[in-house]
Amino acid sequence: MGRREKSAELLRILWRNGPLTRRSMENLLHISRPTLDKLLKELSRYDLLIPWGKAKERGGRPATLFRLNPQARLALGVDLELPGLYLVVADLLGEVLHEREIHLSGDLSSPRETLRRISQLLLDWLEELGIPREKTIGVGVGMPAFFERETVTVKGENLPTWIRVPAKEILTQELGIPVKIGHDVHLMALAESKRAGLDEKIVLYLAFRSGVRGDVRMGACLLVRGEIYHGAHGNGGTLHGAFVGPEGIRGKNVEEAARTIVEKLSPHIVQAIAILDPEVVVINAEELGELSGPVIHCVQEEISAVLREEPIGPVEVRRAQVVEAPGALGAAMAVIQELFTFPEALIEEVRAGESRTFAGSQPLRKKEG
Repeated sequence: MGRREKSAELLRILWRNGPLTRRSMENLLHISRPTLDKLLKELSRYDLLIPWGKAKERGGRPATLFRLNPQARLALGVDLELPGLYLVVADLLGEVLHEREIHLSGDLSSPRETLRRISQLLLDWLEELGIPREKTIGVGVGMPAFFERETVTVKGENLPTWIRVPAKEILTQELGIPVKIGHDVHLMALAESKRAGLDEKIVLYLAFRSGVRGDVRMGACLLVRGEIYHGAHGNGGTLHGAFVGPEGIRGKNVEEAARTIVEKLSPHIVQAIAILDPEVVVINAEELGELSGPVIHCVQEEISAVLREEPIGPVEVRRAQVVEAPGALGAAMAVIQELFTFPEALIEEVRAGESRTFAGSQPLRKKEG
C-alpha cells in the first residue's frame, strides 16, 4: 500500500470509527509510528484532520485523539418532492448545518426548466450562506422516480409527468458540482439507518407520503446492513399500486381513515415481509399528520397478526426516528458515503489546492436572464 492509499485509508478509518489515538491508528493501519506521523502531518496541513482532546492509555500519559475535520468539505442534500423542495447542508459526518423548505409555484411540466429553476435556487442559497462551490463535494438528489440507465421518469397523481429525463446531466451542467440522484425513499431509509444505529440489521423501511389531493401513497426500501438494495436498475422497493385515493379517506374520522389506508396497503407490506425476511420494519408516516399514529398502530397490529400465523422469525416494528427532511439528509449522506468509498480523490484535490474542476465552473454568482 503506497502513501496515497495509506492516507486515504486513514481518512476512511477516522470517518467510520471517530476520534482515535496514534496507537489505535497504528494497529488498524498496520504501520509504524514514523509513517503514521508523516500521514498525520500531511492530512493536518490540508485541514482534513484535527486534534480532538485526550484519551487515557494504559501505562502512560493521556494520548492525543485525532478526528476527521467534519467541515473540511460539505454535502448538499435535496428531496425533490414536487412541488415541495427540502434542502440541507451537511458536514462530512452527516450533521445538518443548514436546512430550508421551499414550495415551487407555477408550471412544473417542463423538466429542463424546472431543474434549471431548482439549480438556481440552490446556488442562490449557497451564496446566501457564504459556501463556495469548491467546498461542496457534491449534491445528492432524492426523487420519486423510476430509473432507466441515466434517465428518470416521474409520474403520479400529484406529480408532473417527466419521461426519461437526463436529470443528473442537467443538474450537473447547471450547478457545476457533482450530482448523485437516487430514489427518495431509498435515501430516507439511509438516513434512518445511520441515525438510528441500524447498520448491522436487515431493515424494511416503509414511507407513507401524503399528496396535495388528500391521497396517500407508500414506498419501500430494503437495507442490508447499512447498504441500500437498489435493484438491477435502481428501482428496488418500488411498490406498484401502493396508493389510496382521496375518495377512500374523505369524510371519515381519523381511526376509520387509518384503518382504510392500512387495509388497502397491508397486502404490499405483508408480501414484502414474507419475501425479504427483515429483522426490523421502520415506518415513517409523519407526513400524514394526525393520521400518523393511528396508521402506525394499525400496521403493527396487522404485522403481528400475520406473524402469528406464519413461520417467520421475530420482526421488530418501530416508528422512524428521522422525521425532519429525511430524504434530503439521506441524499447528503449518500454523497458522503460515496466520497469515503474512494477518499483518494479528495486527497488529490486538496493537495492540488482546489476541488474538482468542471467545464464552465466558476465562483458563485447569480445567472443573468
